[in-house]
Amino acid sequence: MQPQIKTGRIWRYPAMMVISSFALVDLMGTLLLLLPWCNTAGLSPVDALFTSTSAICVTGLTVVNTATAFTTAGKWVILALIQIGGLGVMTFSVLFTMGLRGHIGLSSQFVIQESFLHLRHSGIKGLISTILVFTAVVEGVMALVMTLAFLPYSGSPYEALFQGIFHSVSAFCNAGFSTFPDGLESFRASFPVSLSVMAAVFLGSTGFAIIHELWQKISARAHAPKGFSLHFRVTMAAHLLLLAVGTLGIMVLESDNMLSGMGIGEKLLVASFHSVSARTAGFNTISIHCLTENCLYLLILLMFIGACPSSTGGGIKTTTAAVLFSMAVSRLRGFSQTVIFRRTIPEDQTDRAVTLFILAVVTVLGAHMLLMFAGTSVPFEHAHGEFLAYLFEAVSGLGTVGLSVGITPKLGLAGKLVMIVIMFVGRVGLLSILSVLSMTGRKEYHYSPERVMIG
Repeated sequence: MQPQIKTGRIWRYPAMMVISSFALVDLMGTLLLLLPWCNTAGLSPVDALFTSTSAICVTGLTVVNTATAFTTAGKWVILALIQIGGLGVMTFSVLFTMGLRGHIGLSSQFVIQESFLHLRHSGIKGLISTILVFTAVVEGVMALVMTLAFLPYSGSPYEALFQGIFHSVSAFCNAGFSTFPDGLESFRASFPVSLSVMAAVFLGSTGFAIIHELWQKISARAHAPKGFSLHFRVTMAAHLLLLAVGTLGIMVLESDNMLSGMGIGEKLLVASFHSVSARTAGFNTISIHCLTENCLYLLILLMFIGACPSSTGGGIKTTTAAVLFSMAVSRLRGFSQTVIFRRTIPEDQTDRAVTLFILAVVTVLGAHMLLMFAGTSVPFEHAHGEFLAYLFEAVSGLGTVGLSVGITPKLGLAGKLVMIVIMFVGRVGLLSILSVLSMTGRKEYHYSPERVMIG
């Protein structure tokens, strides 16, 4: 029997719990950033909402300079929003509920299992503990490494420590926020800074499900299945392939432009950094608006695909892209079902991949159109033209990436509101729709078939 949604109980459903939790924290973050001791120059309510939404949705797009517009207290608020958004508001909600009641309901268990693990797991407490311990260890180690890396460029050890902590959390959560006035562009040739940021971003975008399975193998637990799961193999294959393709593509497309004059080591460092960062992190060590149009299209593709499932990143996810590609290849090879690594993907999962892809494309096109209608608060002037600039902005917002060709601070009121909605939908909207699809199940009746011409 299909579950019936009642208005009085709509808050019980995981999708509504996710949306309402994110919205509540977003509102609280906005109010905190508006406090006089959190900003330096009379932040407007819309700019505060934009910054809070960008932080809780781990996007990184900004309409004001984070380094100069916020005090130390304001930066700590942004950091807290990034951490909550990266791990997921529901994780903290479940922890709070467990602390009060000693248990969690079935709907909360469903959210945690769907968000962080592709296989059913009986020990929710153990799963959450693994997530939090892994996060604390990675962010702690990266904070120490980044503190040492920033120390030569900082005025004091305290400043270096703050920068190390802030960028460690921002990188692991794939947020892309930086407290330096020019972002990380000053550290373009710094191997310690670039490599530590890349490592944190890569680990955060890999996904807790992959880390959990890998930990089971390393710890050699008796109940761990032999060999890696199909999810692990598909995810890591797509993850590493996109990293390699992005790095090679940026090196080739920017060899006569932004990478000209650099040594081979620096070229590889910059190209690989932006290949990793474009997959929802949003950090940059070179000016994005100076890239060639071909390179911007490559970054748009990487941003649209995004990170891995159950990670801190956004996008349609690597497994969705892999399933869609494998579905096309399987049909061309004559298979009636989708085949990957000699395994058949269930039809309901291919349907979800197609649905997510269509929803993402429609959302990007709609957002792109609205942004072009909304325009900027100043006359549009951009080297790449209005169409490509707004398309890049729309994909960056939906994919919760944070890279920009420089038009975000120039957006008018309508454009800022559009981007706020895009970022929020990119972080919780599409995921919530898939959650609803998972809960409602399949309808058992069918209508009479009739053929139409295709192609």
